[in-house]
This record gives sequence, C-alpha cells and structure tokens, in this order.
Amino acid sequence: MGSSKTLFIIVIAAALIVGFGSGYYYGFSKGNEGGRSGLLAEQKAAAEEAAKKAQEELAAEVNPFTKETVNPFEGGYENPFKGAGGVFGQ
Repeated sequence: MGSSKTLFIIVIAAALIVGFGSGYYYGFSKGNEGGRSGLLAEQKAAAEEAAKKAQEELAAEVNPFTKETVNPFEGGYENPFKGAGGVFGQ
C-alpha cells in the first residue's frame, strides 16, 4: 500500500510539472505575439504619420502659388495700353 501511494504522488507531481510547463510555454508564446504585433502596429502607424508629414511639407515647397513673390496675379489687373496714347489710350 505504501508503494502505490508513493507512485500516486509521483504521477500527480509529474502531471503538475507538465501542466505548469506547458501552460508557461503556451502563455509565453501568446504573450510575445501580442506584444510583437502591438509594437509592429505602433511602428507602422508612426512611419505612416512621418511619411504623411513629409509629403505635406514637400507639397508645400513645390507648390508655386503658396509663395507670394511667385504669384503673377498679385498686383491685380493693369491695362497694358493705359497711357499709350493714340488709338489705345484713354
């Protein structure tokens, strides 16, 4: 009777060790996937935001009508024949 009780305790201890080991492994692998995917999502969002900001800055630099000195219509309309005299003058 003593050996069966000892064998029962050894089987229970082995089952607990295997259960804790497999639970730790399963939890560790799932935990790393969640952290890794979260980190990758954050990095992707940061990269997209930086790319969008760079595109906006580049578009502002390239657009000629945002600069006041380049705009040909800034002074408004002026009659090219004003003061010419003769037929065209007024």
